[in-house]
Amino acid sequence: MATPGVFFFACLGVGALAASLAALFGAGPLASWIVFFATSTLLVLTVAPLVRRFMKRQRTETVGLDAIKGQRVLVVEALDPLTGQGLVRVSNGALWRVVAEEAAPAGVWVEVVDIVGTRLKVRPSQQSLS
Repeated sequence: MATPGVFFFACLGVGALAASLAALFGAGPLASWIVFFATSTLLVLTVAPLVRRFMKRQRTETVGLDAIKGQRVLVVEALDPLTGQGLVRVSNGALWRVVAEEAAPAGVWVEVVDIVGTRLKVRPSQQSLS
């Protein structure tokens, strides 16, 4: 049920199994076809909403640069909004240049608001204020 094609063919397979069981118990060709279509259709109509609900419930994790947004990062080089200088270290150890609206000394935590080109836009972390 990983892909729509596999799901559809699995329903057809169960319908074929039901039709072969009907034929085994003496049903004619027309009755076997009716059992096949009815079983396959019933499975597609009843199981598909359940699968959709299950697939919607699975949460996707943010990856790549989107995973950096909202993180608290450590200021390594003081942030100066006038010159645009400043450097922070993210959780994976990478160093990033920043765009900051407020100055911050080295050693404090700031929060990543957005990614602007090749720089991180940061603001003072709410946790560092308390």
